[in-house]
Order: sequence, then structure tokens, then C-alpha cells
Amino acid sequence: MLRTQVLVAATDGSAPPIGLTRHPDGGGQVIGAWSPDGRRLLVYRLGDRTFQAGIANPATGDVRWLQGTPESAMWGRAAQWRDGEQLVLIQRAAGDLPAMMRLSYDAGTRMQHLWGLTREGREPGRTVIGAGAFRDATPRPRSSSLVLVTTTSGEQRTLATGRFHDLEVSPGGRFVAAARFTDDRPFDPSVPFLQGDFSTRRELTLVDLDTGAVWEPLPGLDLSPNLMTWSPSGRRLLVWVRQDGQSWSEGRLVEIDPQRKTVAWTSLHGRRPALVQTGLRTEVICADWLGDRPMLYVQGEARRDWVRLGPFDARVLTRDLASPSSSLLAVSRSHIAVQSGGEVWSVDQVGHALRLSQGRRVASGVTTALFSQGQRFQFNSPTRQDWVLVGEGNGIQRRRLIDGAPLGEPLAGERIVAIDESQAAVVQTDGVREILSRADGARLARINDHLSGVVFASPEAVGHTAKDGSPLVSWLFRPAASGLQRPPLIIIPYPGGPARAPSPTEADIATNVQLMVAAGYAVLIPSLPRVEHRGEPAEDMAADILRAVDAAALTGAFDPDRLVLWGHSFGAYSAVAAATQSSRFSAVIAANGPYDLLSVWGQFALPQSLAPEDGLPVRSRAGWVETGQGGLGAPPWTDPARYIRNSPVLSANRITVPVLLITADRDYVPPAQAQELFSALYRQQKDVVLVTYRGEGHVLSSPANIRDMYDTVWRWLDEVLARASPAAGVGPEPAQAPAR
Repeated sequence: MLRTQVLVAATDGSAPPIGLTRHPDGGGQVIGAWSPDGRRLLVYRLGDRTFQAGIANPATGDVRWLQGTPESAMWGRAAQWRDGEQLVLIQRAAGDLPAMMRLSYDAGTRMQHLWGLTREGREPGRTVIGAGAFRDATPRPRSSSLVLVTTTSGEQRTLATGRFHDLEVSPGGRFVAAARFTDDRPFDPSVPFLQGDFSTRRELTLVDLDTGAVWEPLPGLDLSPNLMTWSPSGRRLLVWVRQDGQSWSEGRLVEIDPQRKTVAWTSLHGRRPALVQTGLRTEVICADWLGDRPMLYVQGEARRDWVRLGPFDARVLTRDLASPSSSLLAVSRSHIAVQSGGEVWSVDQVGHALRLSQGRRVASGVTTALFSQGQRFQFNSPTRQDWVLVGEGNGIQRRRLIDGAPLGEPLAGERIVAIDESQAAVVQTDGVREILSRADGARLARINDHLSGVVFASPEAVGHTAKDGSPLVSWLFRPAASGLQRPPLIIIPYPGGPARAPSPTEADIATNVQLMVAAGYAVLIPSLPRVEHRGEPAEDMAADILRAVDAAALTGAFDPDRLVLWGHSFGAYSAVAAATQSSRFSAVIAANGPYDLLSVWGQFALPQSLAPEDGLPVRSRAGWVETGQGGLGAPPWTDPARYIRNSPVLSANRITVPVLLITADRDYVPPAQAQELFSALYRQQKDVVLVTYRGEGHVLSSPANIRDMYDTVWRWLDEVLARASPAAGVGPEPAQAPAR
């Protein structure tokens, strides 16, 4: 973000794009949201430990910077326009940056401060946390404020205080609903932790923006994350809540009328909500409005559907669709747009379905997810409009929901910025060059022309089968021809689903395919869905990887006797696990991975241990092992043998090839994991190098460190592969995994 800039381009193409003034101390800016009348733009700027929101006049480039520190929109919204003149936002205490921004320096600052206290000997240098009867020993974060800003005058009026993290303004602008963290939520110790589950209860606050009246309609009830949606009239709010001790499936759908001060429990007519899991295994309820009635995504005996909840029954809307998705693409007063398989359908209030076209996935950028529309919008709160974006050949088309009629001509491009039904701007990508054009082809802006000479390697599909015979596709990249010798192969494992070929523009820092190919290596991304290994993540890892390798070897694109495993995070775990099961590999590079599931289950990372007020990491670490990618299903004391056989560090005696370990001292995967594996290999006098980057997190961010990592890897591989004999890496079939 420190290097970003906001450019403003007129849609009529009358002038070249202009940049808003950069932060005076060298920081950068990102886009927030446009005012409803299009006259003002919310922007953010990040400087040296400062973060501000501002109101920009795009016509002049002038910006009125607001006092205070805004919240980020990680969980939903942190700011929303009420109308063309007023803005509601969550304001943190002065100088209190959002946790994600403080990570870049806060751990080092706090550590030096505490070390200084200890060195001086006058005050204790310590942090204290507690649990059970001593939970109050854990520091609490400072409260934030819900603020109404009048943009013309810059006046800021505080509406409410609390630990707010998400808000939604009602249509018409009369009310704002805001979610806030309150007290620690009790839990059943016999139930496995979900990795992304909140440890703190979330409660609801409603504010009348006309009168300033504050109402807390559901005291003591836990608000489901990622659901907070107003009816089209703005008169009722739809949420899902549960009592302490209940699961989300035992909760209730609630309609709240803030004007009448009424709370109504919506009858589901015997239907069960579908629990949709996020990437962090958090359970989400999906619901919305269709006209004046709520809709709910429900779980049936054999399928999931959207139903419209009436006063006397529940009408199934998506009965004619094979596999309706949980996330809606758009909602109008009379229709929804929903994806089923690879197609987009329009469905009306009685369930009549109209096929619109093939689906087109439109992903939000990183800055949008952090500063405009966060996680809630991945599951709920779809766009309120009577048209939807669909795929049309190689381009994009806008189609009306009511009858499927196209709006304008198909647009050629990868991404679309839709202004309204009559105007649109399209982003086209050529390698890493990007062009922003009007729908008629007139160019508005272009970036990265200086990289036009870069040639990118293209993926080649490799078909093979899983252990059960089901078909899989992995992806092979070939380097440019370089003599008669076939190149070594770098394998990038990452279990969990079918492999996806990265596009050339993906800025993957940890395992960048294009840099590997440019260095003269062939690269394989194996498809490793491994559903049958849920709960035994290490089992048969090498065998599954080598099935893809052997299929790719038939192309003759690489030397099958020089195989390098290179994994990051869970991919690093997979690489090390595979190296304990087979000697066919020539080298292993493992970055920022967990290798001992017994210890990583409860270890704290440095930033979290120094800032416990941001939330204890117990749930996220234990949840990753119990129900996340580890998937072991329970804490260590219930099944220690399962933890042992799925911890590669405890099978380090079976590793027969050189290992390069990369870690960082601010990583949320504690660097002690790499230190354990290094120690195990050192103890056996095996070939291993451990590189620790200081001040870095899970993915490197310093340009110097990124360059150094790749330079280190290339030099290390040159040495390792040069030492190998012509038959290097050839060995017996994969060793049997430890018996269950």
C-alpha cells in the first residue's frame, strides 16, 4: 500500500488520468468508495505509522483528510456513504492502527520497549495473559467509535462507542447497523475448534442517524459473522443469532424493525440452515431479502437450496437448478442471480428460472477486501441491482435479470468496472501490462508498458489419475530450450483441491513459477485433492505427488532423476512429509511451514504474543490443526498417535536428501517449527540449511529479502544438483507410512 496511487480518469476520455497527491512522507493511497452522486470519493493513505481517511474531489484532485484513524474493512464494511454529503465510518482511537497494519513494525517496537524496561530495571518488562478464572488478566483492546462525517464541513459526530468492526447503512440512509465485539464467549471443550471462529461474542448496535438514538436489540446474543442485510425498503434488518453454548445451526433468523423497536423470530417452517464453511473453517449462514420476504440457504436431505420464507410456508426457489451456489451474484426486488455449476440463472419470487449465460468469476482485489468490502461480501450482501455480469465467449456481458436481455455489446476484457447500465470500463491484461478502456474500446489508462518485453511461460495440462482412479489435471511449465540436457523439475505441492495454473500476473512471492522457469527449471503444480486423507494429512503424500510427476515425465520436458520439492506454508509441510516417504527427490525447499503438529497446535507467534489485546491465537492455531488443513479432529491428548504419525519432524530420520528451510521471526507459523526440523536433521548429521528473515511475516515483503531468498535458493540448488550423481534421486518406491 505504501507504493500505490489513485488515478482518476474521466469516462468520456477527454483528459489523461490524473493522480491524487501522494502522501508527503512517501506513503501511498487506495480507493475506498464513491458517494452515491459520484461527486466525492473516499480514499485512504498510509504513511509512516499513520493511517487516514480522506474525502477527495475527483474533478480537482483536492482531498479533505479526516482526523483520527479509520478501521479497515476486513470483516465487512468500515465506512459507507449515507448520501452524497454524509459518511458513516468506524474510527479507531488516535494513533491506534488496525492490527494488520501494525504487524509491519509493532512487534519490533514492543519488543525493544520491553527489553529496555528490563535493561533499566525500574519497571517490569513483561506481557500477561490468562484464561478461566484469570481471563481478565489478558489485556483488552481500546474501543472505537461509530462516527457520522459531514463532508462539506468536515464535522465528525460520534454516534456510539464500542469495539466495532462492521457496519451497514439502510437503504434511504435512516439507520446504521453495526457489529461490535463484547465479552469472551464460553465454549464446549469437547468440541473441536474452528480455525477462524471468533473467541469473542459479537453483538448488534442500531443507530437512528436522524435522531442519534442508539438501540441494542439483542443483548447477550451472538451475531453470526458475514450476515447483516437490510430489506429493500430499509425498514427491517436480517441477522442470525445464537445463545451462548449453541452451535450456529441451533440459532435463529431474526427480523428487526428499528423504527418500531420490534424483534421478530422468522419461522423456517422446518427447514435447516446450510452451514457454509469459509477457508478458515468458520461456519456462515447465507440469507437475504427477495422483495419484502427473507430468503435462506437451506440444507436438504441430498442438496442445498435457496428458499423464500413466507408467513405460512417456505417456497423453494432453486428447485430447477442442479447445484445452486450459496453466494448470490445480484438481487433485485423481484429476482436473484445465482450460479449453478458453470451457468448463471435468474430466478423470480415463485421459482421460475431463466438461464442467462455461462458464469464469470469476478474476484475482488486485495485493497477492495481490506478497505471497502471485506469477508462478509464473499458470502452475503450481494450487489443490489437488476442486472448481472456473465461470461460471453471470451468477454463479459451485462444481462437484465427480469428477461435476460443484454445491456450493450459484449465487453472484451478480464475485469469490468461497471458504472451503470449504460456505461462500463474494462481492464484488459497482456502479460503484466494492463489497459483500462471504455466499452467502445477507447483507452483511458495503461500501466506496465515497460514490461512489454517479458515473455511468460504458459501452462501445459497433464492428465493422470488419483489413487482411486478418478481423473486429475496437473500443470506443467517448460523453460526455454537451453542445450541438450533436460532441466531439473521443481514440484510445488499444495494439497486441498484440484490444481490451478497461476496466471503470469499473479505476484506469488513465495513460489513464483515464472521466476523458476526463467532460472531454467521445469515446474509442476500437482493436483492433490486428497479428500480420502482428511484427518491423516501426511498419509501417502509422496505417492500422490509422484503420480503427477510420472505422468508429466512422459512429456520428456524434464530430467526425472532431478526432482526438487519446493513448498510454502501447508505446501512446505507437504514437501517435508513427502521427503520422509520417498528417496526419489533430490532436494527439498520448505518455507514457513509447520512440521510438528504436536507443538504447532499451541505455539504463539511473536506478534500475537506481544499484542494479546488483538486476540489470543489459541483458536486459530489449534483450529488449524483440529479442523483446518491439519484436520486431525481433536486436541493432542485425545489421540497422540495421530499427531505423531502426521508430524514429519518425528520421521526426520527417513529424510535422505538436502533440505533448505526458510522461516521468519514474525510469521504466524512460529519459526520454532523450522528450528525443530533443523535440529532433528543436524542431530543426524544430515545436509540442511536454515535461513531466518528478521522482521518478516508469513510471506516476505522486503524487496531486498525477496531478492536474497531467490538468489540463495538458486545458489543452493546449483550446489546440491551439481553434487548429485547421474542417478541422483533414484531410489526405492515410496516408503510405507507409519501404521495407524
